Amino acid sequence: MNFGGISGEATAGMPGEVAEQLGVRTDYDRPFETAAHSHPTVTYPCYPKEIRLGDAVANDVYCEMDPNMPVNVPWPYGPGFDAIGHFSHCFFKPYNITVDFTNMNLYIARGKAA
Repeated sequence: MNFGGISGEATAGMPGEVAEQLGVRTDYDRPFETAAHSHPTVTYPCYPKEIRLGDAVANDVYCEMDPNMPVNVPWPYGPGFDAIGHFSHCFFKPYNITVDFTNMNLYIARGKAA
């Protein structure tokens, strides 16, 4: 689980194939030149109706779609499983996160940090 993700205003990111399959509205008129894993790429703003991680939800938020991001990158060059997207720092800001490494659980609760 990556709690940082990309910096900036994007709440999440996803491969172009995933955005297309899910019917996520994408703004192809506003390309954004950036880099991912030290490689140049062009992403596009996209606006999913809802993104969710358990009870943590964000509706109609600004995200990024990378048409060149592969869904599956085999080991040892990637995780070896289908990655359909990532949540960025902006998504986690209104929540407190607890990671239980003993039982391998992730707890997310809305509220200010203690």
